[in-house]
Amino acid sequence: MNSELLEQNHTTLTTKADSDRIAAFRQKTVKAIEVWQPVPGESLVGILVGHQKASGVYGENYQILVQDESGAVTAAWLTQWLKENLKTQGAEAGDLVSLTFLGKKTSPAGRGYNAYSLIVEKA
Repeated sequence: MNSELLEQNHTTLTTKADSDRIAAFRQKTVKAIEVWQPVPGESLVGILVGHQKASGVYGENYQILVQDESGAVTAAWLTQWLKENLKTQGAEAGDLVSLTFLGKKTSPAGRGYNAYSLIVEKA
């Protein structure tokens, strides 16, 4: 940590909002985030709560974080197609998303890819 940061004046938590924010953060970080490993036809449905950068088999990439009705948060790897379609549909934190894995497909050029469908319902 930067020594200047450590030397700055410390503030004291004085509001209920600060305490609530810490409690909510603690609850989010205590629950393990599972990585979605779908089978064809399986859907990930819930509230888009954010994204994170992670390392996987193919290197570093981003994952979207989806919270289901039980409060569990699942991470789904972002493909280029998913990135473009999330942007096209204007997906933001708080929106409902339904991501369905359609299976492995082959492009006209002969390259394999994971196919998905995506539906976004704005908050």
